[in-house]
Amino acid sequence: MLSARPDSAEALLDLLRKTELSGTQRRALLLHTDRLPPALAKQHHQRLARDAIAGLALADRAQHFELSRGRVAIVWRQRGGCELETALAALDHLLSDLPQDQAFPPGQLVTLYDLPEQAAWLMDEIANRGGLASHDAPEAVLPLDLAVLVRLEQALAQAEISRFIRWRPVLRLDGGAGAPVWLERYVAAHEIAANLCPDRRIKGNPWLFRRLTRSFDRRMLSILTGPQDLRDSGPFALNLNLATILAPEFLRFDAALPTSLRGAVTLNLLAADILADPSTFTFARDFVRLRGYKLLLRQASAALLSLLDVGAAELDYVHVAYTPDLVANPDSLRGLLPEGTTPVLTGVLPSAVAWARQHGYELVRGP
Repeated sequence: MLSARPDSAEALLDLLRKTELSGTQRRALLLHTDRLPPALAKQHHQRLARDAIAGLALADRAQHFELSRGRVAIVWRQRGGCELETALAALDHLLSDLPQDQAFPPGQLVTLYDLPEQAAWLMDEIANRGGLASHDAPEAVLPLDLAVLVRLEQALAQAEISRFIRWRPVLRLDGGAGAPVWLERYVAAHEIAANLCPDRRIKGNPWLFRRLTRSFDRRMLSILTGPQDLRDSGPFALNLNLATILAPEFLRFDAALPTSLRGAVTLNLLAADILADPSTFTFARDFVRLRGYKLLLRQASAALLSLLDVGAAELDYVHVAYTPDLVANPDSLRGLLPEGTTPVLTGVLPSAVAWARQHGYELVRGP
């Protein structure tokens, strides 16, 4: 668990030396709050950046270190799972507030290290002797291009990606810590990119990234079609592209779905997909409804909800992001969600559970 009192830089250096000597496998995340661009350099943004990685306190044997210049390091065992993916997604969301002409690569704000192999690099950064710039470590500064996308898709067709499939729980607030309702399964895109194309920002080109996520969809569905995975599974949700629902991989997945899971699987779709092709969405919605699936709208801002007739779309759930804007104006979504569509509050840290209850959110997702 996260230390009650953050450890010092000296303690982190000592841990890194012990890790090198013992060979214990760990991961480390270094948050460079001192590199936040001017538009996000206020104390409010500093706090948001720190809150984004706070969920890593749930990672195995996590330790928290306060470093010079306001930097923060967290070291933990294993790969990090949904806590790491949640942290990276929250940092992406923070940087998405920047204007297009001020785009800031997430790779300059946060650095991941595999220990003990890269312990020396982190030691160098702590000591402020030039950091990673003095090594051959790649930085994710170039956007995804078509040639790299083709190579990635070819690699994904053969790669074993089971270790990159993560899950995060959706909980029902019941007066206690919350009872699990279903698990969201998704592909950890950042971790795959770090392994297959570490010198690229896979979200640098939104259109090519969407194409890449379809490859993620197909590979994940192929893995889940295995009888053992589905037979032992409880209720779950899948992040899918609209086009994937009409693909052969989904039909095979549907054919393999046990009777016990009919009505217990939720498909999470993007608002942009629905708005871009309403007729295809209507066809796909009617098809999956007949097969017993529920539908959830993800990454839905108030602006997108105002463009989309949620009632006509017949959606069961909508993700609502827990953001400072929502806290400041908790009634901003009222009237945009019709009766029968349940909001799922996302990005909820333990400190926000009381707020969620106060404002009537029954379902939450967070670390």
